[in-house]
Amino acid sequence: MNSQRRGWLVVALYLATLITAIESTIVVTATHAIAIGLGERRVTSLLFATYLFASALVTPIAGHLSDAWGKKRLFQGGLLLFLIGTVACGLAQNGGVLLSARVVQGAGAGAIMPMVFALIGECFSLQARGRLMGLNNSAWGLASLVAPLLGGLILQRFSWHWLFFLNVPLIVLVLDIIQFAYQDPQPAQAMDTQVLRQFAGLTLGLFVLLSGVQGLGTQPLTGLLLIGLGLGGLVWFARTQQRQAHAVMPVALLHHPAFRQYTSCILLINGALIGFQVYLPLWVQTERHLTATAAGLALLPSSLLFILSAAVATQLAARVGRLPLLRASLRLGLGVFLLLSMLPPSTPYWALLALSSVLGFSLGTGVTISVIEAQRFADATNLGTVSGFITLCRTLGQSFMITSLGVLATLMVNRTHTTIAGYHLVFLATAGLFVFLLLYLRRGKPTPPSRS
Repeated sequence: MNSQRRGWLVVALYLATLITAIESTIVVTATHAIAIGLGERRVTSLLFATYLFASALVTPIAGHLSDAWGKKRLFQGGLLLFLIGTVACGLAQNGGVLLSARVVQGAGAGAIMPMVFALIGECFSLQARGRLMGLNNSAWGLASLVAPLLGGLILQRFSWHWLFFLNVPLIVLVLDIIQFAYQDPQPAQAMDTQVLRQFAGLTLGLFVLLSGVQGLGTQPLTGLLLIGLGLGGLVWFARTQQRQAHAVMPVALLHHPAFRQYTSCILLINGALIGFQVYLPLWVQTERHLTATAAGLALLPSSLLFILSAAVATQLAARVGRLPLLRASLRLGLGVFLLLSMLPPSTPYWALLALSSVLGFSLGTGVTISVIEAQRFADATNLGTVSGFITLCRTLGQSFMITSLGVLATLMVNRTHTTIAGYHLVFLATAGLFVFLLLYLRRGKPTPPSRS
């Protein structure tokens, strides 16, 4: 690949990351407007749950498919799915169509991001990869700063439908660049059917489990039954992985207590993060009666401090130790969520901004340390599998938590007829996650195995 094509490929990869990052953040400012516009409160949590769940299911299998069918085909296929889902979201006139379109969007995103990292690894030297990874991560920071504000401004002048059309020109541009700049080095091959069967089992178990969680709010007995079936299916899947020659999950590492502790932190901290990002803007709009722009800006301090904490976490850990820093970040997050669960609806806007800042630093530090420590368990033979599992934990944590918190909020609002009671319960339940993690981390010192 010549330098010109490599330069265009960098542009395409950055824009692809920015597209998925914007879609994950700009919808936060629109949840209240969408719920009102469609007259369906249930879409508030499902907007995120459907997108994240579809992304989580597609992410681990995309890498395996790309090895057989080619990265270009998977990348363009993911972009086309994302484009179709995006246009369908913008045209949706009812909740069913919108949520179905979000599933298509999420599936597309689940194919895009693995291909971004795979193409960086294939087309660039080891020295260049680090710079490109940093550049791509900055796209998430840019989206977290710009998307909420931009979303608020669009909602003030247009309908929520236009939020989804924002990405369409960028998607088309990335498709054109990839067509010109990259060619697969080898032709398509047959896919390993054993791997596909493994992913089919994993997908079925996760789908049944999430359906059960979602059903708890309306049909508790059916929801509990589905949860039991889903958990049973996942346990069976984990046991069969031990007999697979090419297991798609790091079953051996899951027997290590420390690995389970750190991946539990990844799952639950990311779940807390999405809950905060959804319900704090809703608080600003429904209790403080401020604009969608103000709701988006309420997340700005959190985004800034999240980026800062991720940058300085390793330096702080070198001074105080990784485990003490992780525990301190969890205690800080626990304190903020407990405060949010008790504050009156008339809490000043500046106070919410202050809590947003503290929580951004807490969650950013916790996520960064947990991911670094979990990755230390990987070696050259299972790095891809471990990285995929960490990504799966992060996405599933967000998916399961936004669904569960949505059920809790709806139940409390129906019981008390006040939205603030629903927000209080959401933040109290999130605080409970941090109590669990702090107690879980006390069960011995989670230390990765030594590497020679």
